[in-house]
Amino acid sequence: MKSKRIFVFLHHLLQYLQVQRYEIRKFYMEYLRPIGRVFYIFFGFLSITILILDFGFYYPEEWKPYVTISIRTLVSFFIGYETLHLTFTNKKWKEFLNIHKIELTILLMLGLEMIYEENIIQILKSYHISGNDTTLIFLSANQFLFLFSNLAHFFRLSKKRDSKKLNPSIVFVTSFAVIIFVGVCFLHFPKSTLEHVNTIDIIFTTISATCVTGLSTVDIGSQFTLTGQLVILLLIQVGGLGLMTLTSFFSIFLTGKGSVSDTLMIKDLLSEETMGRAKEILKQITLQTLAIELIGAVFLFYSFPKNYPLPLPEKIYYSVFHSISAFCNAGFSLMPNGLATDAFKESEGFLSIIMLLIVFGGLGFPVIYQLRTKLLNPFEPKFRWSITSKLVFFVTGFLLIFGTVSCYFLESQLSLKGLPIEKQLFHSLFYSVTTRTAGFNTFDLSLMGYPMTFISFFLMWVGASPVSTGGGIKTTTLAISFMNISNQIRGKERMEIGHRTIANSTIARASATIVLSLFVIFIAIFCLLLTENAHFIDLCYEVVSAFGTVGLTRGLTPHLSDFGKILICIVMFVGRVGILTLLIAVSKKVDHISYEYPKEYVVVG
Repeated sequence: MKSKRIFVFLHHLLQYLQVQRYEIRKFYMEYLRPIGRVFYIFFGFLSITILILDFGFYYPEEWKPYVTISIRTLVSFFIGYETLHLTFTNKKWKEFLNIHKIELTILLMLGLEMIYEENIIQILKSYHISGNDTTLIFLSANQFLFLFSNLAHFFRLSKKRDSKKLNPSIVFVTSFAVIIFVGVCFLHFPKSTLEHVNTIDIIFTTISATCVTGLSTVDIGSQFTLTGQLVILLLIQVGGLGLMTLTSFFSIFLTGKGSVSDTLMIKDLLSEETMGRAKEILKQITLQTLAIELIGAVFLFYSFPKNYPLPLPEKIYYSVFHSISAFCNAGFSLMPNGLATDAFKESEGFLSIIMLLIVFGGLGFPVIYQLRTKLLNPFEPKFRWSITSKLVFFVTGFLLIFGTVSCYFLESQLSLKGLPIEKQLFHSLFYSVTTRTAGFNTFDLSLMGYPMTFISFFLMWVGASPVSTGGGIKTTTLAISFMNISNQIRGKERMEIGHRTIANSTIARASATIVLSLFVIFIAIFCLLLTENAHFIDLCYEVVSAFGTVGLTRGLTPHLSDFGKILICIVMFVGRVGILTLLIAVSKKVDHISYEYPKEYVVVG
């Protein structure tokens, strides 16, 4: 009997607590949560402001205690806010954890940072980073992700947005312009440079990093601090993936939100047939990029040249930096002479990893997605290689073999003279890979003969594949154009590849891209001839390298005039976003008409 009364008492107590919890949750959701949300946004901007102040500017030492108190206050508020949000959520915990995984990950990182604070401080001392700075980085990382995840929501609330008129080309071009503007501001911070760097050089470096080119008028390893180098690395990563890709990823896959118009825009940007496939590829683009770069950094770390000694933290940092730079086809290096340093020239293992990262980055994200699908399901009967993938594999393989054979036979007695045959072949292969918009070099390009330099123009002009981290006219553009010429010669009206008919709009776009690219290159070379005192071949190499976002140079880049630097900046930007994409973005769309004039043939050719 006594146990029964205890059971009834506990049952009533549990019911009472459930009712009270419901009332408390209702009070929290109606009154406290809106206020907390406002403070959350305010403290988010405050954390980013403190981060910029702490890492970008030198301030009096007496400010340090106030900055520390502010950081601890921000952390305490963030932990309290997320704890209350988790306690009083009306969602199932599994659903809540899925939606708020980033915030909870940051909470875990903050907790580990507090537990292992002394160890972290010891590791970061070599970079002059304190424990408070680490906490601030974690906290601000959450706020940056918060801003990313709400960026699409902001666009939807804006009255200026009209999804039917918003051109994906405008979004793509504008996103790069925004990245460049923010990058220039960050690299102007006093703590970003070790000594004074001219504004034009900062703009040049920012555009080169964002457009993943690699050309640089200054040595980033000696002119920029760790803060400046991290900004450049972030620009390379965002420029390689694209701001719209990152924004859409955080909008759809971290918050679970995404309107139909958002998904349609992603579909157009990725040139995909269905909305569902575009969303899946977008998710894989981001996750696979991070996974490949992480694996690449690990392999680079273990294959790092032993005769180039570095402390452990710097070795890790160099490995991560070069992995991201290689996969994004950026070509930036922290070494003064790049990979032409003797220690790296002799390290075939390190250079082989660099080559693999360059090739993967240049294949294009949809192709990597299909390649991954095939490797995971090799016997899937419904799997079909897309025409784009087939063309990319064929043209990429042809260009790699063509470039390697050409470099070996044309340079064996010039820039490769004195090397054993196997090393000549290896460095020929590396040069063939790096001219595909990567920009790393292992020998002095000024010693290269004119025949191979001329072939380099072709390799750099073609560049990488569509929807990749590289530039150029793209491999598929070259393939479609050659097949169109073949059809014209044979008198065939339709272009058919792999039992598929290629759309006339694709053929027209390929032809227009080639013509416009040649116009840009010729005009840029002509303008440099008027302003620069340099050899004609060096000017041509510089322009084609900039247009293909390659980053290779015959030593001209640091000696360009201010006008020359501005012109190369324009060429890099046009080469990264695509001249046709840029013209579509700035041009007004014509209205479709239902009538058609009589046809008349014009004599051409």
